[in-house]
Amino acid sequence: VTDSSGARELVKEALERYGLSQLCAGQYALCDVIGRFEGPEKQWQTEGLRVLGDHEKPLLIQDLWKPREGFSRRLELRRRAEVEELAAKDVDTTTAGQSWVWGRERRVQGAATPLSCLG
Repeated sequence: VTDSSGARELVKEALERYGLSQLCAGQYALCDVIGRFEGPEKQWQTEGLRVLGDHEKPLLIQDLWKPREGFSRRLELRRRAEVEELAAKDVDTTTAGQSWVWGRERRVQGAATPLSCLG
C-alpha cells in the first residue's frame, strides 16, 4: 500500500487479506472515519464517516489533514448497503452535502472492520 493506492485497490487488497473473494468488491466501501476513544475501556466511538471514491488516495488524504484535537481518524471497510442505509437516515446540516454521515454510527453494532494495518 502506497500513497498512490486508490480506495478500490485497497478494498480488493483487504478482501484478499480477509479471505473474501475480490469479485464482491463492489459490495464494500472504504470509509474515512473520524471518532475518538471514550470511557474507561477506551471504546471507539464514531463521530462521522465518509465513503471514499474509488480513485481517491486514502493514505494521501490522511496526510493532508488531521481531525481536531481529541479526535482520531481511521480507515474502515464497510458493507456498502450499511453505509447507504446510514446516509439515508442522516440529514446533512453541517457539511453542505460533502457526504459525511454524522452521529448515526453508535446505533449500528458490528458494522465496521478497522483497517489499522493500512497505516
